[in-house]
Amino acid sequence: MKAGKVKRKTLVAREDLVDRLSQVAKQRGYSLYAMVNEVLELAVKAEETGIDLNKVVEERNVLKAAREGGFILGLESLWYEMAELAYQKAKSKALTSWFEAGVWLAKRYAAGEVEDPFAAFKKDLEAFTWNAPEFTIEKAEGKVLVRIISPRFTESYTVLFTSFIEGALETLGYKIASKEISRGAIRLEALKGGS
Repeated sequence: MKAGKVKRKTLVAREDLVDRLSQVAKQRGYSLYAMVNEVLELAVKAEETGIDLNKVVEERNVLKAAREGGFILGLESLWYEMAELAYQKAKSKALTSWFEAGVWLAKRYAAGEVEDPFAAFKKDLEAFTWNAPEFTIEKAEGKVLVRIISPRFTESYTVLFTSFIEGALETLGYKIASKEISRGAIRLEALKGGS
C-alpha cells in the first residue's frame, strides 16, 4: 500500500439511514465518506472506552427534555435544604407552590403535541427524578399507582414532592384516592376523574 493511500471497504446499510446520514453530512459540509468514517471512529472509540452510545444519546435527550421542561441542575443537598427552609417557614405557601408546579408541568404535556400526555409525563418524570433509586408510576384500569423511595429525601422534601405529584395527577385527570407518606417514601393511588 502506498503512503497516504487508505484501503476502502464496502458497507451495506438501510437506505433510509444512508439518506439521512447523507443529509447530515451535507449540512456539515462533509462528504458521505467522511461522515461515515467519523461515525465509525466514534463507535470504535466508544466501544474501547466502554461507553454505550445508545445510553449517551438517551441521557442527552433526558437533559434536553429537562431543560425544555423548565428544570435546572442543582446540588441535591442544597435543594433539600431550601425545601426544608421553605416548608418550615411557610408550609402552606410551599405546599401550594409545589402543587402549582406539578399543575404547570402536567399542563405542558396536556397542551403539547404528544399523543399520550400521561405517558410523556411519566417517562420524563422517571428520567428527571434520578435522585430517587425507586420511582414507579403505573397506570391501569382507570387508576394510577405511584411509588417513590429515596433514603436521601428529607421529611419536608417528601411532603413537598408529594404535593407536586398530586398537582400533576389532578391536572392529568386523576384524583388522589389514598396516600401513604413517610420520610423518603411516597405511595399514592389516584383514580381517573376521582371515581
